[in-house]
Amino acid sequence: MTVKSTAALFSISLFLTVNFVFAKSYGGVEYTGQFEKTLVPNTEEFERVISKPTASEQWKSFISDADSKVTTAKLFNPSTGESSILSILIDGEDEDFNPVIFIDVNADNSLTPDEKFSLKRLKSDNPYLWEATISLGVKDGFFTACSIYLRYFKSVTLDKMSPGERLLTQSTEVFARGGVDVKGRKVLVQYEYKADSKKVNPQTGWLGMDIDGNGDIDMDNLSFEAAKADNESVVFKIGDTYLSTKKADISKNQIVIREHEAKEYKRLELSIGKEFPDFTFTDYEGNKKKFSDFRGKFVLLDVWGFWCPPCRKELPYIREAYKRFQGRNLEIVGLNTDEGDAVDVKQTMRTNDMKWTVAKFESVVDFLRSGLRINSFPTTLLISPQGKIISMSREERDELDLRGQDLLKSLDKTLPR
Repeated sequence: MTVKSTAALFSISLFLTVNFVFAKSYGGVEYTGQFEKTLVPNTEEFERVISKPTASEQWKSFISDADSKVTTAKLFNPSTGESSILSILIDGEDEDFNPVIFIDVNADNSLTPDEKFSLKRLKSDNPYLWEATISLGVKDGFFTACSIYLRYFKSVTLDKMSPGERLLTQSTEVFARGGVDVKGRKVLVQYEYKADSKKVNPQTGWLGMDIDGNGDIDMDNLSFEAAKADNESVVFKIGDTYLSTKKADISKNQIVIREHEAKEYKRLELSIGKEFPDFTFTDYEGNKKKFSDFRGKFVLLDVWGFWCPPCRKELPYIREAYKRFQGRNLEIVGLNTDEGDAVDVKQTMRTNDMKWTVAKFESVVDFLRSGLRINSFPTTLLISPQGKIISMSREERDELDLRGQDLLKSLDKTLPR
């Protein structure tokens, strides 16, 4: 072998070595996949829809029972961003009447028998809450269908509702979902879809990855299968593999996932029965504390802010819980998310008779954003004296309800007498 050929081989070897190191340093191994054709609903976010009574003769042919009540509403179409989908709800006063809904799924401004959908009870023992998932047609672009999730609250009325009106809620956000082959396993991923741009951006907005391989993605606020990206590449953990989305391009039908080192995974995973992670903070008296200082006590951990109307609505119940159950081994630790002046926050706390421990926002901001990744407020958890999670207040998962009057009932049921 000549000196020239030896030098050439050395140059090639050096080139490959440098580029391998470069690849490992800037994203590691990459995997590619494609999108599915159906936009799927975000079942964690809902908007109210009031279905109003109608006297129109054109819907009489849909009524099979003389006692049926007919109401109509326009549903929101997440694929277009408009409230344009005609719906007709048919129900009766009888508790045994099974409601149905007609929905103009093909958007032709007419209703046909094949656009009739039965609503089903969300729980067999609850006659007041009914549900249905409806697939709408999409005329333009890559996707061919868009699903919405409906809930009907039978015999439930709100203060501002008129007689005969019916209460519905519907999902208004959708995800573009796809699959990527990672080391022989198809990994399901999904990204928040923007109707105005018809694009997704995995670095901004909600996204998810099927971590447990059950064929679905849990988009709950505290699920480690979900995250809300804030101009960042969110890293997920599947076994001992750490992955983020490098690119998600609908126009090219291409998803690119890249691998990361373990140290780049910052998420603190929460689940019932698991120990809540320790953290340090500074309270509004200037004291430095650790969450583990409260071991031996039941702790109600409340992530809140005065800026948040639902948080302010919960405040009287939190205050009553502290007054009523402190003698039964309960402590409350608040994690404040107000970014305003600490002196003003402290004064407002005093005005609202908040005598429990509250962490300053700046002392827990990284813990909340990078570790717990909490994006819904208030978020309330109940922790055992051993430091383990008892409830994350997800009633739909049969966990203790830590909201409103039910908070007091749950604590009375759980705490020692």
